[in-house]
Amino acid sequence: MKSKIIAAVFILILSTLACNIPSKAPVTETTEPPTTEPLMVPSSTQLLPTETPTQTPLPTETPLPTLTSTPTIPIAFPKDVSVNCRFGPGTAWLVTSGLTVGQSSQIVGKSADLNWWYIIDPLNASRNCWVAASVTNTAGNLIPIPVIEPPKASVTDVTVKINPATVSVPGCMGPILPSKIEGTIEVNGPVTVKWYFETQQGGTMSAQTTIFDAAGSKTFSADYTPSLTAGNYWVRMIVTSPNAIQAETSYKIECP
Repeated sequence: MKSKIIAAVFILILSTLACNIPSKAPVTETTEPPTTEPLMVPSSTQLLPTETPTQTPLPTETPLPTLTSTPTIPIAFPKDVSVNCRFGPGTAWLVTSGLTVGQSSQIVGKSADLNWWYIIDPLNASRNCWVAASVTNTAGNLIPIPVIEPPKASVTDVTVKINPATVSVPGCMGPILPSKIEGTIEVNGPVTVKWYFETQQGGTMSAQTTIFDAAGSKTFSADYTPSLTAGNYWVRMIVTSPNAIQAETSYKIECP
């Protein structure tokens, strides 16, 4: 039995050696052509991948400034603060109106030195007044604006009073103390004024000339001694130049 197993192992070894003996015949090596991967052409019906666009935020829209058309009619309006509108072209003239911020008025004239505009009065369209060019802005066509001569200043108001307004003298037998006449003249600009006092009992007093450098008022006085005759009498302040204007009051003489 043992001899049979040894014989089988020997036969198996010989068989193995016979398979590993190299063959003398040349072996031709065949090279298979490389496999070419066909180009995949997408079908017209085949959906291609869609690229999702990046959402870029749009710029914030900034409102454009409001465009205002340039007026053809020349206008004036304040630069920073409200401005006075005067009777004449200069600060010595009476303030008659005003031009407020945000308000404009048509220019109808200018001063010869180009320092003042003659505009339609913002408070009364039936009259005009002057504003300084230095404190106003302008718009519109300024070329055809005419030069306007300044106005002539005038006396705008006169008042007169006498003190005491009542004189009481027993039996109209003297003596009698002097009274004081007081008068006020008001002007709208620089001007020379000629004037005088006049009383019913005493007649005309001496004529006076007063120079006003600017718009405003001045007060004048004079002592006056009435006649001792009972009754009511008038006293006047009379302006003769630059315009005629007067004021009147009365006083009383009593003889109890």
